[in-house]
Amino acid sequence: MMKLKYVCLVVVLLMSIHSFAQLQSHYEDYQYSPFERYVYQPGNNFHSSVRQYRMDELNKMFNTDSVLYDGLRVPSGNLNFWKRIFNDDLIQLKKDDIHIVINPLFNFEYGKENIEGKTTYSNTRGLFIEGNIGKHLHFYTDFLETQSVVPNYIDDFANEYNVMPGWGKRKNYGENGHDFANVTAYIAFDFAKYFSLQLGNGKHFFGDGHRSMLLSDVAFSYPYVKLTADFWKIKYTVLYNKMLEYDETKVPNDYRFPGKYGVFQYLDFNIGKRASLGFFASVVYAEQDTTGYRGFDWHYLNPVAFMRPVEYALGSPDNITLGFNAKYIAAKWLTFYGQFVLGEFKADEVFGGTKWWANKNGFQLGFKTFDLFGIKKLDVQAEYNQARPYLYSHYTGVYSNSHYQQPLAHILGANFREGFGLIKYRHRRWMFKAELMTTMYGEDYGDGVSWGKNVIVGSNNRPKDENGRYIEYGHVIGQGLKTYVYNADFNVSFLINPRNMFNIVAGARLRKLTNDLYIEETQHFYFGVRTSIKSIYNNF
Repeated sequence: MMKLKYVCLVVVLLMSIHSFAQLQSHYEDYQYSPFERYVYQPGNNFHSSVRQYRMDELNKMFNTDSVLYDGLRVPSGNLNFWKRIFNDDLIQLKKDDIHIVINPLFNFEYGKENIEGKTTYSNTRGLFIEGNIGKHLHFYTDFLETQSVVPNYIDDFANEYNVMPGWGKRKNYGENGHDFANVTAYIAFDFAKYFSLQLGNGKHFFGDGHRSMLLSDVAFSYPYVKLTADFWKIKYTVLYNKMLEYDETKVPNDYRFPGKYGVFQYLDFNIGKRASLGFFASVVYAEQDTTGYRGFDWHYLNPVAFMRPVEYALGSPDNITLGFNAKYIAAKWLTFYGQFVLGEFKADEVFGGTKWWANKNGFQLGFKTFDLFGIKKLDVQAEYNQARPYLYSHYTGVYSNSHYQQPLAHILGANFREGFGLIKYRHRRWMFKAELMTTMYGEDYGDGVSWGKNVIVGSNNRPKDENGRYIEYGHVIGQGLKTYVYNADFNVSFLINPRNMFNIVAGARLRKLTNDLYIEETQHFYFGVRTSIKSIYNNF
């Protein structure tokens, strides 16, 4: 209780300092991402690998309103309520230096899954509220509630883990539906010229790719404190997160799940006008361990301390992950990027070629092109990701890089190779998108033995030989039940209101999973009316 008082005192003191409110972009759904082509331009000194972006930083490079509306015809003058639905923020409250905006969020979708002959739908309703109170404080909150019937492979995930991918805990709805909700919120302020603080409940993303091998936004929202230092060519971010390990064996009448904490450090350095290099470190540890209740470990509070020496000095079993992100803007229309992530490293084992089980590493390579072949608004992205078995996992699940049954980095966990491609073309209000994901991974057989894909399963469950000893060597990507997945999505959408990405969409998702035990196919055709301001990933 005393610790909470100290935190509140610090917050109050920081808010009393003269500051300027910061507004974050919520236009980063990867299917639309209207600002992306402007971010990857040489010479702008922008830190593209730290998302979500800040609107004030984007506005220093270009007029964000002009980009959002992109020459679309918008009625002039004061708009009435009905015109605002299709052209602007639904509700705006302005008085002196107070500004509050309210917009609806929704996804009303109807579809057909042909293989099983199942009708699918999504009924999502919500709203977001954001605003400034003077020059000192910015706030944002959104709430979404959904009832849905989903395609077979998403249904399998939801029923196995009792969570919806990207959303959180679910409950049964009707005969074969799911009911779930999500809340995102934060308050933010700059407490000095180069420093800012944010308190919230949400997600974060480090990287320039479609996926992130470091920290991504595929999991459920979590509470956090974020400190940022932005000066010269450097942007340094520190996240203090509180996460949960979902546990179906919870004590009756007590629905709290085992907790864990994470500290994530990311330093991005712009090199010249075209390149950047980011350095990443994280530690995840249990709220309660063999020594008893641990809570937040104040040894990790120092935002500039190297966490590996601290963790070693504590004699703890904490899970340390290191990595880096690189980007090079080769031309106005072409950017290359990549990542490398390391869970454990022992030089003689890595270079000995023995495929030691604890050689935990992964990497990403990709590129983005804009206005391909000189065709305006024709954009292409291609990416390759791979992770060795047991990357992100630890001795037990509560120490893994996961939250609420979902990985914190790549959506597939570990023990995989993946190729991803995305083609987008926009003409005024029309958007055409084609997306393809192909992957090979090693799945568990369901006998309690971990072959390294599921980061939640502790590495103490790895396979043993006939004498009951752990198999130390010969671990390769795809070990276990080798599985191949092909996942394609094609859609066309018509943008109605750029302010909240209100659009009408029609499309098809085709998926096929094959291994030696079974084959699962998906042919899902859908039509929807939606707002697209959140990335929810169904390509797994």
